[in-house]
Amino acid sequence: MAKNNKTQVLNESDITRRMCQKIRQLNEDFETADNTINNTNETSDTIAIPVNDPYFVELKTNLQKFVGAVKTDDKSLVVYPSDSDVVFNGEITGMNNLKFQFRYNDQSGGLYIWGDSVLLSKDTADKLGKLVVLKDQWKSYWDEKLGDYQKQDNN
Repeated sequence: MAKNNKTQVLNESDITRRMCQKIRQLNEDFETADNTINNTNETSDTIAIPVNDPYFVELKTNLQKFVGAVKTDDKSLVVYPSDSDVVFNGEITGMNNLKFQFRYNDQSGGLYIWGDSVLLSKDTADKLGKLVVLKDQWKSYWDEKLGDYQKQDNN
């Protein structure tokens, strides 16, 4: 019986070790993706939407209303006209600085999140559900407006 318990403990230890390795890898992947986005911003045709743009202000206000305080910067909302893409990055400060990203031209749905030690409670789940709804509204807005930015890029 003791041998089986020892084997079980080793297996649980191995599982925990593998989980930690996977989490580290995901964090590294996030950092790589973040660097890729920043490098892409610098090397391709982009239009950064200023934080005082009425649409940016409205988006941030809606996010704060439904998910809590959101941290953004002057490169949080970027249009890539030649790629028919728009990317919005932010952090929900009340959820242990949970990072999120809306991607317009994305086959997987366009909402990504990264976080460390975020408690998955009913409140958190509700806020994440609202984030999905806001992303869908955001995408609908860009369905109508992206063409305007593409025209600007061609001029």
